[in-house]
Amino acid sequence: MQYKLSRISLLISGLFIAASPLTYAAETTEIGKVTVQGDATGGTNTGLIQQEESAKARSSVNRDYMEKQSATSNPYQMINLLPGVNTYDNDGTGLFGGNIRVRGFNSDQLGFTVNGAPVNDSGSFAVYPQQFTDPENMCEVFVTQGSTDTEAPHVGATGGNIGMTTCTPEDERRFRTAFTYGSNNLRKGYVRLDSGKLFDGRFKFFISYSKTEADKFKGSGGADKQHIDFNSKLDLGGGSFVDTGFMYNKAVNNNYRSLTKAQIAQYGRDYDFGTTAPVHLPGGPGAQDESGGPNANIIGGPKDGYYGFSLNPFQNWLATVNAHFRLSPTSSVDVSPYFWYGFGTGGNQLQTLKETSGGNQLGGGTGDINRDGDTSDTILAYEGSRTRTFRPGVTLKFNQQIDNHRLMFGYWYERARHQQSGPYSAIDSNGNPSDMWQDNPDVWLKNRDGSYIQYRDTLTISTGKSAFMQDSISLMQDKLNLQLGARYSSIDRDFTNYPSQSAGGYYAFKKSYSDLLPSLGLRYQLTSAQSVFFNAAKNFKAPGNFSYFGLISGGTFVNGVYTGGKVRSVAVDKETAWNYDLGYRYAADKLTFSGSVFFTDYKNRIASAFNPDTNSRTDYNVGDSTSKGFELESGYALTRNLSLYGSLSYIKTKMKTDMPWSGTFSLPTAGKEFPDTPNWLSGLSVQYARDSWYVFGSAKYTGKRYSSLVNDDSLGGYTVFNTGAGYTFPSSSWLKKPTMRLNVNNIFNKEYLNMNSGSGSQFTTNAQAVGPVAASAPTFYVSAPRSFSVTVTADF
Repeated sequence: MQYKLSRISLLISGLFIAASPLTYAAETTEIGKVTVQGDATGGTNTGLIQQEESAKARSSVNRDYMEKQSATSNPYQMINLLPGVNTYDNDGTGLFGGNIRVRGFNSDQLGFTVNGAPVNDSGSFAVYPQQFTDPENMCEVFVTQGSTDTEAPHVGATGGNIGMTTCTPEDERRFRTAFTYGSNNLRKGYVRLDSGKLFDGRFKFFISYSKTEADKFKGSGGADKQHIDFNSKLDLGGGSFVDTGFMYNKAVNNNYRSLTKAQIAQYGRDYDFGTTAPVHLPGGPGAQDESGGPNANIIGGPKDGYYGFSLNPFQNWLATVNAHFRLSPTSSVDVSPYFWYGFGTGGNQLQTLKETSGGNQLGGGTGDINRDGDTSDTILAYEGSRTRTFRPGVTLKFNQQIDNHRLMFGYWYERARHQQSGPYSAIDSNGNPSDMWQDNPDVWLKNRDGSYIQYRDTLTISTGKSAFMQDSISLMQDKLNLQLGARYSSIDRDFTNYPSQSAGGYYAFKKSYSDLLPSLGLRYQLTSAQSVFFNAAKNFKAPGNFSYFGLISGGTFVNGVYTGGKVRSVAVDKETAWNYDLGYRYAADKLTFSGSVFFTDYKNRIASAFNPDTNSRTDYNVGDSTSKGFELESGYALTRNLSLYGSLSYIKTKMKTDMPWSGTFSLPTAGKEFPDTPNWLSGLSVQYARDSWYVFGSAKYTGKRYSSLVNDDSLGGYTVFNTGAGYTFPSSSWLKKPTMRLNVNNIFNKEYLNMNSGSGSQFTTNAQAVGPVAASAPTFYVSAPRSFSVTVTADF
């Protein structure tokens, strides 16, 4: 089989060959830690590669890299160049979210943490990167490709974890301001106060606030975001300390319209939601259908839609505490409680509501909504996916050093209350809803018996638990490190469905998933500069709570009571994966290199696919599958000022069985690759920094990938180039480090498509008709055009 590599892939391959580790002398070491001599810092100047010691594949970016990127970048954009990472954002600013896959693992198969606290959705495990910390306050984003950390607080991560760490407060008192202006009317204001050391140097904190606005690059609407970050550090003495953090985010975003290839061919890439607000028909005798007439092309039609009712208002906050108590020189305890709160709505809020009446309807029927004297109309209303989550949790760890053993024992517990509903409220003919946030029950529409009209109404209480232990053993004078770990993880789902339009009557059930997850890690120090590692770990993921929706069928309402219905069992089971890594690392005065080969063996892999028979998305176990490949990354310092970073990844995925559909028919998925998993990925960054200025350029190649489970539709490969530059002006007595930086994304205005799969594993089963299964065209987001941003920063 032949593979056609892009020019940038070949260039990066040449970079690894030219920077062969065998051409450099070994460096000196300390026990258990590689140290680097000289000014070149092993090619880590770009901040895109660190000199890792973990016995597993791990990559990260630090503050050196992040402070040179756009001031609105989200974490996905920060790690875009790292090996194995396939990511996109919807418009270049990072404000509208996006998606990520690592080694083909979907975002809802990866565990995400902020300062150690999990931030995946507690129900579906989805991730929304625009909700996290301001980039000005992030100091590290790391990726463990494939193997989740033993102590990681996850029950939905078969593919490793991604962690974000907030910077600690500054030692000196400081007031920082920054302003950003860019394409599409992008504006961001940011202020931060650092207290400096207080109370004899034992306590310090910072607090920051930002407000960001931007227009969409196509269509009407935009993003409006407010964000607060707080962090403090209390030194208790003797090696003990308490770190606290708080993050608050409030945003209202209009959605971009995803398009099929046929729509792009017919209407063009700039086609988006329209600006014509839907109107109400005059009431009167007879049946009025407000989805027709002047609204025919607005209500879910392919030609228009209204942008003002396709938006995502959401607010959330996260409080964390990381308390470390040194009990003795060889033992310590860590206590890390957290609390996550989230509330908002989303999706397409413009819906139709058919009037009903009579005792044999839910709630006695909707009654006369538009009050025209009859109950035969179809009325426009505002309804979206309303979600409220309360999520407290805590991780406890005990650490003990005994001779050459570093032991860790711990327990993680959380209880998430996830309430999902779909109330309706009125809209006027100017495109205004009664309550955009759907948080005012006084304006919700009601049934005849006084109950609220709900499209859905569910409550999921998810209790996650993990008991874990790990022994890190130092052997052969620390040349060999052996790491043995195990955790027993479980999640209990307590699901309740209340009567609603989409799910009939009441039903409730409990479902538990658990597994023992062992891990083995080996790291051997060949020389002071070279090491090899091997890692094997088992991970698992429970199905999302959407698997429990709509399980009731048959039955009717009699006097408002649902009778005769049957509740189906949950067909989807947990997925598990064994991940294996074998790698090599090199660290010297000019070069830092890391390379690994990997193999992943899935059981019962979960994919959420579109079912054209039911016109809905459904979770499936698509059977067993495998992934294998290699990843390389290198940082190389050509001179004290000029640095290169390169990454190259190859992956081949394979589904082992056909996917059962209905009766005796199965979709032909055996031997096919997983969608949105390009065989080749590569990244390159070149940076020149001197005294008070710097300039850099970067490029990312994403190879061909499929867009359906049966591989009957695909997207071609593409390369995107970005650049940036910055200059720090001389300080004065009252103005410190005034800095200006410029960032330009997609320099050459490259056009490409991204899959519409923001929640992770949502795929089209088949784009062309297969036997009795009708065709369903996948939808895509078009790439953002060239854009720029200028940021001015100063300290006082």
